Amino acid sequence: MKTAPEPESRDAFKAQFLAVVSHELRTPLTSIAAFTEMLSGVELPEGERPTALSVVQRNTERMLVLVEDLMLLSRLESGDLPVQSEPVELAAVVADAGREVERVVPTAAVRGTVEAGPAVPGDAGLLHQLFYAVTGAMTERALDGSGEIRGACFGDHWTVTIRSTQAETLTDEYFLATSLPVPGGDRTRSLALWMLLARAIAHRHGGAVSIGFDPRTGAAITVRLPTA
Repeated sequence: MKTAPEPESRDAFKAQFLAVVSHELRTPLTSIAAFTEMLSGVELPEGERPTALSVVQRNTERMLVLVEDLMLLSRLESGDLPVQSEPVELAAVVADAGREVERVVPTAAVRGTVEAGPAVPGDAGLLHQLFYAVTGAMTERALDGSGEIRGACFGDHWTVTIRSTQAETLTDEYFLATSLPVPGGDRTRSLALWMLLARAIAHRHGGAVSIGFDPRTGAAITVRLPTA
C-alpha cells in the first residue's frame, strides 16, 4: 500500500474527493438497496418489516448528513463559503481542539505545546475543526493512544506538527477505514473525509496540510498557516 498522496493541485484534490465520496456512499446505498428489496418481497415476515424500515431510514439520514458534509467541503474548496477573518490565537485553538479529542476519544492523550506568537487571520471555528481533525487522526489508532503537538512561528508562517506512534504508514486505506466522532453529535466521519475537510480549511486560509511517516519517529501531520 502506498502512503496517502498530498493533493497539491486542484485535480489531485478532486480525485481524492471523488474517491472519498464513492466510498462514503457505498455502504448506506448498499444497505438501502438490500433492505428495500426485502421490503418489496412478499415472503418477508410482518414482524421484520419495522427492522427493515428502520435500517432504510437510518441509512437515508446518514446519506443526507453526508451530502451536507460534502457540500461544505465543496464550498470551502471553491471559495463560495463566506469565511470570517479575525485575529485568532493559534495556541488556544490547538489546545481546545486537543481537549475535545480527549473528550470524545476516551483512549486519546494529547500532550505538547504551541509557542506564543502572532495571531493568524482567519475563522476560529473552522481552524478549530482543522486541528480537531488532524489531532484526532493522529491519536485515534496510535499504538499508545497519545499524540504530541509542537508548534511555533517561523518568519511569516506558523508550523504545527502532531506526531504519534503508528503501526503502519498513513495510507488512503487507513483513512477510509478509520473514523472519528463529530463533536456534539452521535455520528462519525471517516478520517478520509476529516482530512479533506482539514486540507480545504487550511487551503482557504492560505496554508497547507502535509502527512509523513518515519519508522523511527512515527507518523506526523504538519499544518502550515500564514500570519498575514
